[in-house]
Amino acid sequence: MDFIFIALGLSTMLLFMFKIEWLFNYKYFLINIFYNIVLFCGSLLMIKYQLGNPKMVVALKMPLISSIVFFLLYILFQKIYKRNPENTFWTFTKKPVQDVIFTLLFWFLGVGLPIYIVA
Repeated sequence: MDFIFIALGLSTMLLFMFKIEWLFNYKYFLINIFYNIVLFCGSLLMIKYQLGNPKMVVALKMPLISSIVFFLLYILFQKIYKRNPENTFWTFTKKPVQDVIFTLLFWFLGVGLPIYIVA
């Protein structure tokens, strides 16, 4: 069961890696935020009623934090460069440095920070 909590907790990161265009689309982003809020509330309920491993249940709080960080970085990127960032995670071709910095910032702030906060 712990593996499922971790996999669900990394859902925004997985979207960032494989389907970043879903995070750019307003409709899919709202669906993702709703899903993250459900996971967050589920985590609070599981902690309150002592269901599951309490050290792993907190991983369900991570996607909401990651999505908020992504949204803030995305808005900032769009205001500065007037375009969507390109996914530089799976590509080995030259990309603009702004896109690489966006990806690195998301990995540090959107993945590393939530792991640090809930741990």
